[in-house]
Amino acid sequence: MATDLDTALENAGTAQTSQGVSARSFAASLSTAVIVFALEFLLFLFLKGKLTRIYQPRTYLVPDRERTDPSPPGLFRWIGPVFRTSNSEFLQKCGLDAYFFLRYLRMLLKIFVPLACVVLPVLLPLNKVGGKNTSFKNSTEVRDRWNVTGLDQLSWGNVKPENTERYWGHLIMALIVIVYVCAVFFDELRGYIRLRQAYMTSPQHRLRASATTVLVTAIPPSWLSVQALESLYDVFPGGVRNIWINRNLDDLNEKVKERNALALQLEASETDLIIRCKEAQLKQAKREKKSKKIDESKVREEANRRASKLAMGSGVSSGNPHEPGTIDEILSRGTLTNPLTGPRQPLNMLDPAKGAAMVGQGVGKLGKSVFGTGRKLTGGLDAAASHRGFVSEDASAPESNGASMARAHSHHTGSDGTSVHRAHSSDEPPNATETEVRPVPKRSSWRARVSSASRINGSLEPDEYPLTGSENGQPRDLPKKGGNNDKDERKDPKENGTAVDEEYPVAYNTEFDNEGLGQPVWRKYIREKDRETMRLPVFGLSWMPSLGLFGQKVDTIDYCRKELARLNLEIELDQQHPEKFPLMNSAFVQFNHQVAAHMACQAVSHHVPKQMAPRIVEISPDDVIWDNMSISWWERYLRTFGILTLVCGMVVGWAFPVAFTGLLSQLSYLQTTFPWLKWLNELPSWFLSAIQGVLPPLFLAILMVLLPLILRFLCRAQGLHTGMAIELTVQNYYFAFLFVQLFLVVAISSSFSTIIHNVTDVTSWPQMLAQNIPTSSNYFFSYMILQALSVSAGALVQIFSLVSWFILAPWLDDTARKKWGRTTNLLQMQWGTFFPVYTTLASIGLIYCVISPLILVFNMITFSLFWFVYRYNTLYVTKFRFDTGGLLFPRGINQLFTGLYVMELCLIGLFFLVRDEKGNVACEGQAICMIVLLVITAVYQYLLNEAFGPLIRYLPITLEDDAVRRDEEFNRAQRVRLGLPDEPNGDLQEDEDSTHKIELQSLSPGGQLHKFGNSSPRSPMRPSWAARSPQRSHFFGANTESSDSNMQRLREKMAHDAEAQGSSDEVRGHALFAGIHDQLEDLTPEERDQLVQRAFQHDALRARRPVIWIPRDDLGVSDDEVYLTQRFSKHIWISNEYQALDGQSRPIFSRSPPDFSEIDLIQL
Repeated sequence: MATDLDTALENAGTAQTSQGVSARSFAASLSTAVIVFALEFLLFLFLKGKLTRIYQPRTYLVPDRERTDPSPPGLFRWIGPVFRTSNSEFLQKCGLDAYFFLRYLRMLLKIFVPLACVVLPVLLPLNKVGGKNTSFKNSTEVRDRWNVTGLDQLSWGNVKPENTERYWGHLIMALIVIVYVCAVFFDELRGYIRLRQAYMTSPQHRLRASATTVLVTAIPPSWLSVQALESLYDVFPGGVRNIWINRNLDDLNEKVKERNALALQLEASETDLIIRCKEAQLKQAKREKKSKKIDESKVREEANRRASKLAMGSGVSSGNPHEPGTIDEILSRGTLTNPLTGPRQPLNMLDPAKGAAMVGQGVGKLGKSVFGTGRKLTGGLDAAASHRGFVSEDASAPESNGASMARAHSHHTGSDGTSVHRAHSSDEPPNATETEVRPVPKRSSWRARVSSASRINGSLEPDEYPLTGSENGQPRDLPKKGGNNDKDERKDPKENGTAVDEEYPVAYNTEFDNEGLGQPVWRKYIREKDRETMRLPVFGLSWMPSLGLFGQKVDTIDYCRKELARLNLEIELDQQHPEKFPLMNSAFVQFNHQVAAHMACQAVSHHVPKQMAPRIVEISPDDVIWDNMSISWWERYLRTFGILTLVCGMVVGWAFPVAFTGLLSQLSYLQTTFPWLKWLNELPSWFLSAIQGVLPPLFLAILMVLLPLILRFLCRAQGLHTGMAIELTVQNYYFAFLFVQLFLVVAISSSFSTIIHNVTDVTSWPQMLAQNIPTSSNYFFSYMILQALSVSAGALVQIFSLVSWFILAPWLDDTARKKWGRTTNLLQMQWGTFFPVYTTLASIGLIYCVISPLILVFNMITFSLFWFVYRYNTLYVTKFRFDTGGLLFPRGINQLFTGLYVMELCLIGLFFLVRDEKGNVACEGQAICMIVLLVITAVYQYLLNEAFGPLIRYLPITLEDDAVRRDEEFNRAQRVRLGLPDEPNGDLQEDEDSTHKIELQSLSPGGQLHKFGNSSPRSPMRPSWAARSPQRSHFFGANTESSDSNMQRLREKMAHDAEAQGSSDEVRGHALFAGIHDQLEDLTPEERDQLVQRAFQHDALRARRPVIWIPRDDLGVSDDEVYLTQRFSKHIWISNEYQALDGQSRPIFSRSPPDFSEIDLIQL
């Protein structure tokens, strides 16, 4: 049985069976790949101009500073900007990681193109001319022939024993390859260091808090205070600017996660309820229309028009906490006024007046019709895209800002003498709300207010808290915002650093069911059993699954309302008192100077091993993994050891499921080998062929998709602190996996026994590699060209995005929030699983460049196509939120040394296996030379890393003088641009004659990067930047007492900065992100401190109350749900602003959700 299984596995292999493939067979597979490439490329050319959302979203769906100019129309005119975009503009818009990935591909071309020009003219004739081919051995016996056919005639094994002296040519070529590749690595690392330093010391980057902030972990309890950390780190130049000591908010974070899940579930259930009511009403109306013979198309068109007007209206809202959502609100909490343009308009991410048009009313409008210039596609594609749900102002009559916010109130008097206020938009149909309002005696305290999305002051309206306060708007039980008031009303619950148990007030109206509020509107259209229900987790445990037949069955809306109100109240009370949570053993320390942060990371902080380490600089606040911040150093080491063991097991053991997919392709062989599989003979031959042809690649694709997800999960469980650290670790794990599974297992053998028997015998490695690798070269020829043609064209045509928009979206996007998310969320590159794929392909090319030099041709084609495709995608398609600062680039270079080492081991084994016509070893000298080269290569890599290692991550002190000087010039230019008075710098102000160019030009289009190598030493007359007195943030240590920031400063100059800079005809530039300030250089240091003071707080402290965003309808069901929710609890934010149902009962929207915050877009 074991022998049969091993034989089956051998037959499942692919690389070994490719030996001797003919040129005709290879041409057939190549022609298939070319046809697939041509079809996908033609599809891209056809759709590119029509589907702007898929193929050019970075031209309008990102903030201004990241936006790319739209490519010119035409079939091939779009190619020009891909090549003409300068490196400086690419850096500014895409970041270091994207730039260095493309530079990595360019480096591979820089390696393989010159090598092909040198190696191919030398080795191909040496291998082919006078080779073995199919000639007779020693030209004597007829039966004893050589059997070297196909493309193998151009490789190592075609040299006759009589011509063994030719292998000196292979040795020389191997020497040239190793020396040249090592030289390229040195040059690229030097360029990487220079460019990274220029980028990181630019004024724009130094403004970010991440440039001067260090994460210190494993802090001993004796040093876990603001005073202790300040006294420790103020020895560095410039001193400490701010300190944030982290608290263990894991419990609060779990509440936030549970709340977010409940909010989405409640939103979906409310939307489903409104849709069911609307569908029931439409069915009834349809029956009436049949009897009256009314044209259904006109009725539907009229319904869509009315729905668009509803979506453009303000709607009603309840429970808005009025948290700041824009930079202006955070800095001033007041309406900003510009003397030239008047009051600033309220933020509107999807403001139709800014040029965003219909998204989802057809593929054409999904594309260029976003800007009003595109054409609609026809047929099935147009119908497939008709579910995106975004309506523009074109769908309704023009409406001024004042009219859109104005509301006419209809006043109804109840039997108890109190009033109910209903609000409707001036453009609503007369029966939209007023006719559906029923005067109910006890609905006295509710007032359906106008949307408060544009209100940015903190005052309360009279009906803000109807359940707990009187008509003057003063609530009875809600704690007032502000640290001082909280301390007066509530005792400090902190006892010995741990939170004590406390009881929270009731978050909802317990007498809601007994108030007699009358019959809800939804009962007119559906029955109670038609409402959505859910099963609670078994045994009441939140971590237990909810099974279909077990657990208590409850009404989804009622249950989610109660739980959401409870969690909202508990979370907000906890956020106001973070001091009750215990301290974690980590802190963020912000310095006044960038170089001080880098010095603090390299200095030894504590006298005890593993204490106050590791220290991480260049960490983005949004990239912190707070769940891992409370892990101790010893626990992190244990986790790392366990994860490494598991990953090593996966690297080796993943061959088992891969081999199983290979067995599926050998069912015909298995049914004759194993008697218990003879039932396969009864299956139809076509069905068996389909299984053998479809299932193996399908299962293999599923396995390869699951692997990156598993690796990221393991890296997160390892205890890494940031998402970028996860990407760097995944890069290592994924490359090890690909190199073993994609190359070694495939190239050596498909049988486990061959590898297992030889892996423990190190001395057998060269012979094992030498015997197996040359015979599998043809397999990698086909693999390379298939990757180059099919994968590159697939990346260009965006197959996944097309499937997502036209297949998945109609099924999955059942709420406006999901449609908004699919519209605005762009594809994000996950570099940890991206670099290793091309590193593995490059390593394979290095391994075979001497053994089978024809692979150099396929390397050139592969990396040329990938460079072009991904340069286009990074410019126009992909969004880059977080950045490692290019750290994946040097790691990828180090991984390429693996290809050199394996090539050298293979050549050592091959040289020792060469025999002359007498059967003697003929290439001992060459083998010894390769052994020496192997040792030299290892020593070179060690010295290379030792030389460049400190500079890869940290900045040297020599750059700070020039960086500070450019900062001063940049600040002066900014003050002039903003119209602020210039501030004298005293001793630090330079003479006017020695003014330097501003570094702002270094990252602008067409600008040149600053060259640090030519910088002269600081003049002795100029005072040192380190001599300045330390500056503290105005919020120094404030976060340790309260999470509420004291933000009361005004910033009038930036009110209309984005609108003022754009020309009136650039409509598409305002499609989505109009008016959003994401440029830190527009803010003063004090204002940046206000943003940073909040940014480095725990995610749970910054979490905002989510809104239940439901569609409006002309039946009044939506307004009634808002009213009922408000009567149930004041702690639930529910709104139907700028959302409605169209004529087919599908949600449509005209703006972003009310709880969207532009603060999330800022990169601090």
